[in-house]
Amino acid sequence: MTAPPDRDGLASLRAKWSQARPELDIALRFIAPPQRVVAEAMACLGLELEQAAFELHDAEPALVKLQWWAQELVAAGHGQASHPLACALAAQPGFAAVAPAQWQALVEGALRQRDDAPAPTAVALLDGHAALQAPLAQIQVRLGAPLDAAALGRARTLARALRELARLHETLADGRLPLPLDLLARHRLARGDLAQATPQRRAAVRDWLAELATGLAALRGARIGAIAAAGVAADRWRIARARRSDEPVAMLGTLLARVPLRATFAAWRARGA
Repeated sequence: MTAPPDRDGLASLRAKWSQARPELDIALRFIAPPQRVVAEAMACLGLELEQAAFELHDAEPALVKLQWWAQELVAAGHGQASHPLACALAAQPGFAAVAPAQWQALVEGALRQRDDAPAPTAVALLDGHAALQAPLAQIQVRLGAPLDAAALGRARTLARALRELARLHETLADGRLPLPLDLLARHRLARGDLAQATPQRRAAVRDWLAELATGLAALRGARIGAIAAAGVAADRWRIARARRSDEPVAMLGTLLARVPLRATFAAWRARGA
C-alpha cells in the first residue's frame, strides 16, 4: 500500500526548490487548496527530473536516478510508492486516469535531455525540451488541474531553455549547446567561441533572448496556473534586463535569484489553479 502523503517531506522539497525557483513559494500561496498539492508536487517532480537530466554531470548517476523515478511512479499506480512526491500524487482522485505509459513518456523525456546533439534550429531546440515538459503538463491536467496543457508545457519549455542559457558555461561543459546552430551561423560563431564574452556572443545571446521573450509573450492570458504564470512574468522581466546588460549571460544568472513584483501579480491573477 502506498504511504499516506508526507506533509513534512513535501514541505522539505518545497523549501529546497523554492531556493532554486523563488517564484514557486510565492505562487503556491495563491493556489486554491484543492489544487495546491497537485501543483506543488508536479512542480517539485519536474524540478527533480530536471536536476537529474541537466545538473548531474556524470551520465551513470543521472541514468540511475531517472530509472528509479520511472519505477517509483509506476509503483505508485500499484499502491507501492515511497517518495513523498509519488505518495502525494497517488493520493489524488485523478491519479488513476494517468496511464503508466504517460509516466514512462515523462521519464523518457527526461532521459532525452541528456542527448548532446546540437539543435539545428530554434524549433528543434525547444522541441527537445518539450519532450520532458509537455508530458509533465499533460499529467498535471490529467490529475485534475483546470489548465491548458499545451500552453503550460510551452511555458515550462521556454523556462528551461532560459535556464540552460543562464548556465551557459556549465551547459557547454556538459556537452550541450543552449543555442541553435542556425543562430550561431548567423553570427559567425562556432561552438568554441561561446566560452568567451565577445561582441558576437553578446549579439547572439540577445537574439536568443528576444526569441524566448516572444514565446513567453504569446502565453499572455493562457490558463497555465499560478506557478507558471509567475514564472513567465519573472522570466520576461529577467530577459528584458539581461538584454540591456553589457554581459547578458552573467546578468541573467544573477536575476534568476530575484523575483519582480509583477510575478506576484501574475500569480494572483492566475489564482485558483
